[in-house]
Amino acid sequence: MYPYDLQIDGYRADKNEQWRIDRLRMVLGYSQALADIAGNEAFFRKIKALYDDEGTLNVTWFVPPTEDEKGFLNKAWNSVVTDFEAGEVVHL
Repeated sequence: MYPYDLQIDGYRADKNEQWRIDRLRMVLGYSQALADIAGNEAFFRKIKALYDDEGTLNVTWFVPPTEDEKGFLNKAWNSVVTDFEAGEVVHL
């Protein structure tokens, strides 16, 4: 679905927790929509990997993100649209 070898994975995602992968896809879509509105269409190309570690979103970047780019993911991760888990977002 997403080009550029973007890796999406989650803790225990292979053990009846496929919802973690689905949530990460929603987070990526929501954050990209926020980026599109801000005129940052290439946003998701900067992300190397997303990993759900028991409610903490770990984001690995190819290049350092801007504060706005971090904000897109923070807003998406903590949104009711994406299950509102309200965990921490760690940028690597």
